[in-house]
Amino acid sequence: MINEYQIHLNFLAVEDDFPNFIVYRRLRASPQEVRPNHGAASYRMPVKILPIEDKCAFYWVSFCPADGLEACEVMPTTNKQLTCRAMYWALVSAAGKVLNRKTFQIPQSSFFQEISFIQRHHDEGNEVLEVQPYFLHASKQFGYLIDFRFHLRDGVPFSRRVQQLSLSLDRSGKRNLGNYLDRNSKIREFCRERQDVLGSLFLPAAQIPIRLAPDFTPITADRLRTKTYVFAEGKEAKSQFKGLRDHGPLAGLPAIPRLLFIFREQDRQAARRLAMGLRGTGNPNFPGFKALFRCDLEIDSSPIVLPDLSRNEMETALTRVKSERQAKPVTLPVLILPAEDHDSYLTHKAIFSQAEIPTQVCTLPLLQSDNSMKWAIGNIALQIFCKAGGQPWKVLPTEAERCLIIGISQSHKLRKVEGTTKVEKYFAFSVMTDSSGLFQKVQVLGQGDDEGGYLDSLRRSLQEELNREADNYARIVVHTSFKLKRREIAAIRDAVRKTAGSTNGPKTKFAVIKVNHKSRFFGINRSVNSLVPYEATRVRLGPGEYLVWFEGIFPDCSTVTKAFPGPTHIQMLRMEEHQGIPEGVLLQDLVNLSGANWRGFNAKSAPVSVFYCHLVADMVHDFYEKGLPLPAVHEIRPWFL
Repeated sequence: MINEYQIHLNFLAVEDDFPNFIVYRRLRASPQEVRPNHGAASYRMPVKILPIEDKCAFYWVSFCPADGLEACEVMPTTNKQLTCRAMYWALVSAAGKVLNRKTFQIPQSSFFQEISFIQRHHDEGNEVLEVQPYFLHASKQFGYLIDFRFHLRDGVPFSRRVQQLSLSLDRSGKRNLGNYLDRNSKIREFCRERQDVLGSLFLPAAQIPIRLAPDFTPITADRLRTKTYVFAEGKEAKSQFKGLRDHGPLAGLPAIPRLLFIFREQDRQAARRLAMGLRGTGNPNFPGFKALFRCDLEIDSSPIVLPDLSRNEMETALTRVKSERQAKPVTLPVLILPAEDHDSYLTHKAIFSQAEIPTQVCTLPLLQSDNSMKWAIGNIALQIFCKAGGQPWKVLPTEAERCLIIGISQSHKLRKVEGTTKVEKYFAFSVMTDSSGLFQKVQVLGQGDDEGGYLDSLRRSLQEELNREADNYARIVVHTSFKLKRREIAAIRDAVRKTAGSTNGPKTKFAVIKVNHKSRFFGINRSVNSLVPYEATRVRLGPGEYLVWFEGIFPDCSTVTKAFPGPTHIQMLRMEEHQGIPEGVLLQDLVNLSGANWRGFNAKSAPVSVFYCHLVADMVHDFYEKGLPLPAVHEIRPWFL
């Protein structure tokens, strides 16, 4: 088909016939049996390989001879995970033979099969080529995912130079509108330089190497519906800012918000600049708070001036804020923060969020730069509007039936004991929205001092929440973060299964989806010069496995206006309960929710169900590390923006 839309994945497939290879195995006596040696792993395999038979069992498998292990020739389709492990073994072996050990990195965990080849050294860190084996179900091919990353050196602060090396800024320090071109070029350049490894990949006991395709693998793509935003009186628009400007917010404020500034005396002028900016003075990009949100904005003429931003002074400021809010409940504190003062930021957020008071924080470098203020003032105003109780917009939902989305992430308190990292406290958080993206609540879903108690708490709390909401929604979908471990996801699936089997009346449909925006997947659209895929592009990798581009260009307007992120990897966790919900509907919900982010007009385009959870989890983790109080996470206003 000439006009077929294709995405070329960063996947180098094995060309020609994939050869058989040799492993060494022994029947595993029981699930509790200790592995016979460090290099052995457990795989389910046919008892008889050639010719293959249906009877299977679990074996300890190694790629090197060892006492008690029997040599066995296997086909690539015998066990796809085993074949990928053999490809990883071939990659490590080739790297060890031709490269200095200091030029590549192997992960400490044996479960993570990836090598980082260091290609360029910089004072700030290293440019690397990431390589990992993968089986592409869509094309039934084995191969390697190949990607570029910049690894920041320990102790090096984040800077403009780091952003340039990471390809987020161009050479002049502006947003890198050509980041897809640059990333594609880096991958190709580094692949050519590493042909000494990629061209000498021998599977265990093989006499000839496997041969990789010279180019990315093309795969058929299509598009989901792009995001539509809904504003006052149900009016729709394709842009958040233009829709808000033309139609007004979805739901206005209950009262005129009153800003109470908190700053040091030396930062008074920066606070004045912020106040003027919020009123729209001298900024052609921002018409002012009143014009955009259809509501006046009051600024207290008696700010809180602190000698420093210590914890004691923050508690003093909190006392004044509480007093002010008794007379005017919609009083929002606004803190002016010096650059790179993360400790003061955390202290401020912890103290005020525990008191259930949302606050706005602005940094001095942003307020002192005319160019930064020009672009940031609209986002600051948006966050103030939301924290004061307003709803700027929602997204047009997929279907008319009511749907609850529950996003789940975790934050564990860690401590080091004799060089070993251990978990001291387990936490799981949930954020609830509907399919229009309207934020409902955030809460602790599970907690415990040990893993067993934490998982029981997570399972029990989720099941209680699902039972409570099952009669109110036609479908309930759980979005899990990539941070969650296997046992956590198993506990979630168990809770959903039990709820699905116990609900009475009309059956509520359930689904569980794993959302990962930090995968090694990358893809290019060769039908346009920028190589950027179209917004809402969907690529099916295999059963229940997809890549989705939440942002991108449009077929009728291929101009690149920002540095677009890569795809999000989405996996439908196999559950018989979600068979009644079409996968296209589940994916469309994710696309819609990626437009519901109220953190800014150009904020990260990620589903708020998971993104908001990450914000809360990361912040609570930092609170614990600093010995700060925990927030009142049930507060309905999104204090974490």
